[in-house]
Amino acid sequence: MNFATHVDAIARSAPDRLAMTDHTREVTYAELAGETNAFANALESLGVEAGDRVALYLPNSIGFMTAYLGAMKRGAIPFPINMRFQGEEIQYVLEDSGAVAAVTHGQFEDVLAGLDVPSLEHLIVADGEQGHSYRELVGAADTEYDAYPRKEDELAELMYTSGTTGRPKGVKHTHRNLGTNARGLVEAMGWSKDTTTLTVCPLFHVSGLNVSTTPLLTVGAENHFLPEWDPDAALATMAEHDATYAFFIPTMVIDLLERDVSNYDLSSLELIGVGGSPMPKERIETVEETFGVTLLEGYGMTETTPLAAINRPGQDVRKAGSIGPPATEVVDVRIENPETGEAVGTDEKGELLWHGDTVTPGYFRMPEKNEEAFVRREGKRWLRSGDIARMDEDGHLFVEDRIDDMIITGGENVYPREIEDVIYELDGVVEVAVIGTPHDRLGETVTAVVVGDGLSADDVEEHCRGRLTDYKVPRRIEFVEALPKTSTRKIDKVSLRDDF
Repeated sequence: MNFATHVDAIARSAPDRLAMTDHTREVTYAELAGETNAFANALESLGVEAGDRVALYLPNSIGFMTAYLGAMKRGAIPFPINMRFQGEEIQYVLEDSGAVAAVTHGQFEDVLAGLDVPSLEHLIVADGEQGHSYRELVGAADTEYDAYPRKEDELAELMYTSGTTGRPKGVKHTHRNLGTNARGLVEAMGWSKDTTTLTVCPLFHVSGLNVSTTPLLTVGAENHFLPEWDPDAALATMAEHDATYAFFIPTMVIDLLERDVSNYDLSSLELIGVGGSPMPKERIETVEETFGVTLLEGYGMTETTPLAAINRPGQDVRKAGSIGPPATEVVDVRIENPETGEAVGTDEKGELLWHGDTVTPGYFRMPEKNEEAFVRREGKRWLRSGDIARMDEDGHLFVEDRIDDMIITGGENVYPREIEDVIYELDGVVEVAVIGTPHDRLGETVTAVVVGDGLSADDVEEHCRGRLTDYKVPRRIEFVEALPKTSTRKIDKVSLRDDF
């Protein structure tokens, strides 16, 4: 089935139920279904065909979702563009995708209008002056539309990676990927029509689009969008709308802890989900006490739509620092030695591999990348994650680090997260990132970059020496005002390595 028709099903059963809000308006499920139908009709009138790619260069908003779902109803392939991309980066993803249409807001229209992309025939702008007017197109279109039929294995959306280590890659998600991801998350989290969520993680990333948005559409839940990260606005929005759930990147949660949470009525908030990067273990208990919630860490990749592993409400055993058991309803997991390809044993470290119905069929028009990313083991096709992890005797997964972030110092392999967790134990540490920096004799030296108050390098080194093997103790400790972040608020270790 066409995934976008989930909205129509809810519109028929509960037309007046609030679907979503942003800073400019709100829509019911009936209104959302009608506007997405109108946009599908508008695209068809412009000559956009099933299978054509439609770019979305939009912040979190109702307009993003109406364009996304409307394009999908038309049978086209919507794909969001990272809002931090500019000029050449946008040109690249538009050309790589072969986009025939792009949707944006007047605030950003000049960015797209100035590009020369041979395939791009239509620029659709909300509240702007160039291209087609979104409001006029939708206002003139019929609000009834028979969604283009799609098979489960046909392409539903493209999600481009952030491109921090090379050109962005278009990750293919099928209608089966989206449906399986949604069912898996709804079942794991116990979401229903009574769930109310905040979505502040960007919709151009799977954390915003396919964690707290597309799954919740399938059960008729209520969603509130913020266009950008603002800790105070996030707290105020959750309080105003009695949010029961919110998903954050760990750095966002750390930002929230810096605010006076007692100023906001968050009594409805039951669960906070975190993912995208490891949550510092020392902060988990603080978050749960501060917000009066259960914090659930999970794991996913753009390439897994993202559901792969998750801690669940009411789980018998939760372990600090664990991403939870694998989501075996939707995926299988394998942990292997990245050099030999041999499976490792319990509590042994190796690379995570994934197989299942949330795993992408591959990268768009990148056969050489697919050759690198997928391997065959025992008759199955497995996705290599690039993450080093271990599974304990209870079946809980612990991500140790990225293979690319591993430091080799004096011939020893060092995983930064172990050191970061130790440094987070120190009072006064707000954030820390451990990286390898060049060293003439050792190859790399362990370097800690710290955001903190009232600490010295000697304090950090002394604390680490009491808890870590000598070669893991940072030889270089730098203090900064803030750590660089990617567009999804993860700590940007690529930039840090460039800086140091």
